[in-house]
Amino acid sequence: MVALSAFVLLMGGIFAIANSTMELGNDLAISQDRSRVRLNFIEFLRRSFRNLPGEAEIRLSVQPKGGTYLPTLNIVNGGSCFTPGGALPPDTSVDLFAEERPGGYLRVGIRVLDDRQTAAVRAGQQVRYARNQESIALLDNVSRFEWRYFDGQSNRWENNWKDARRPLLAEMSLRLDDGFETRAVFWIPPVIRQAGVGAVPIAPGGVPTGPGGAPIGPDGQPLNPGGQPLPPGNP
Repeated sequence: MVALSAFVLLMGGIFAIANSTMELGNDLAISQDRSRVRLNFIEFLRRSFRNLPGEAEIRLSVQPKGGTYLPTLNIVNGGSCFTPGGALPPDTSVDLFAEERPGGYLRVGIRVLDDRQTAAVRAGQQVRYARNQESIALLDNVSRFEWRYFDGQSNRWENNWKDARRPLLAEMSLRLDDGFETRAVFWIPPVIRQAGVGAVPIAPGGVPTGPGGAPIGPDGQPLNPGGQPLPPGNP
């Protein structure tokens, strides 16, 4: 009986240690999975903001829902940025939105808006979504998802952005069901406007481009591939 009792106690201790080790391994796997999801999502946003074309427009609307806020980030004429596939037709847009789900968590996803829905967004009107409008879920079990934009004219962070002009920076706050909060700031390429000339897009390297994609300097003069002004007389 003494030997049997000792054996039972020994097996119970071994089982408790093994069970704790398995739970710790599961917690580490879940934590690594959440961390990977956050990093991939932030990289997707950073790449999309960095490659915005010159004609792209950015708008942000926030809808209060219970004790939280549901932001909708709309990108007009964004090309292939923020899209699930190839470039979209002109005068269409993409919504990066958050919606409430059962259980109190949010779901973050993207959906494509046609030209009529995009025109309503531009006019500041309510958008009518189709019943079968497709969307792609990017994040689930989100407890917090917020945006702010930095206005270079007022030097203030804004929670809403209705203006078609571009802000300088975008700040995102994200918290998943693991309670870990992430804050990321994204640089938005500006659009340079010159007298008598339309918007000049900024190349990914930060250099404005002229007709045909040739780099130009701040004075509007073309640059050679090395980034230096061309000698006079060289178009």
